[in-house]
Amino acid sequence: MRVTTNSERAKSLLLCFVTLMLLLALAACQQAPPPQPADTRAADEAAIHAACDDSIKGFLAGDAAKWASYYADDTVIMAPDAPLIHGRAEAQKWAEGMLKEKPSGSFNMVKIEVARSGDVAYEWGTAKITIKDKKGKEVESTFKSLTALKKQADGSWKVAVDTLIPDPPAKPAAKQAK
Repeated sequence: MRVTTNSERAKSLLLCFVTLMLLLALAACQQAPPPQPADTRAADEAAIHAACDDSIKGFLAGDAAKWASYYADDTVIMAPDAPLIHGRAEAQKWAEGMLKEKPSGSFNMVKIEVARSGDVAYEWGTAKITIKDKKGKEVESTFKSLTALKKQADGSWKVAVDTLIPDPPAKPAAKQAK
């Protein structure tokens, strides 16, 4: 039988104590991951859809201010036959010029997708607009759109970037042989 001295016992206790403290320190450093925010994507998609519908109603009613209210202060719009449109005020001015001709049309939102983070989203769809040209003749245009949205501090969704991509002109029907 081996006899341990007080010095050996003290060293063993000190080693156990230091080991225990290291294990406790490591356990304290292992923080649980932060909880995931609630998944609000379905509610956000519904809010985006409602805001877009409201904006379209404003457009079709000739209300440029209502239409432009859907856009962020720092928005960028990429429209055919127009320079880049920067900001809500410029977007409203651009719409006012177009709305003088009292356009009619239809819009179809095909997809709205909100990021899991809940702060950005995109929407894409198609549209058909009839507007009078400079000679007063009604001209129908179809296009696709892709829109990026950002959630604002007040929880509303505004367009950050909007693209309008015109469809190619329809090809004339081929003459049928008799």
